[in-house]
Amino acid sequence: MRIRFAVLAVLILVVTDLCAQVRVVVLPFRNMSHDMKYNAWNYQFADSLRMALLESDPESRDFVIVSADSVELALADLNLDPNNPQYESDMWKAVRNLGARKAVQGNFQLRGERVLINCYVYDMESMMADATNQAKDIYKSPTTFLESIRPIVKRIRPGLSAP
Repeated sequence: MRIRFAVLAVLILVVTDLCAQVRVVVLPFRNMSHDMKYNAWNYQFADSLRMALLESDPESRDFVIVSADSVELALADLNLDPNNPQYESDMWKAVRNLGARKAVQGNFQLRGERVLINCYVYDMESMMADATNQAKDIYKSPTTFLESIRPIVKRIRPGLSAP
């Protein structure tokens, strides 16, 4: 009887812990330059950021990252493309469908020989960007743009945990 009670208590703790975790969706970045040859960067940024966030919390104690496959399916279900102007308004439906409490979205723009990168954490309850945990005005070269991922993680990670 005691063993059953102990197993039940552990299961309740695990389920409670999982429910308390913040589900986070990392969305493809937006190409604000509108030069189609850089559209592949949309997913390179998102995939690299997703991996870096997973590395920053390997046991998923503070948050759970929604898998890339799930994000892609949710976007495909609504026929959303990050390069389409309508993407901005409809992507929130996909995030809600994934049951996320936070969404990470960024953009990049080529400015001469540099890439301007911005990244924001959105709270899905308020639909507002977190003013303190964002990564703005990061400049890299077109060959080193993914070096922006570490500074982005450092700036946004505090905003991904439960309040």
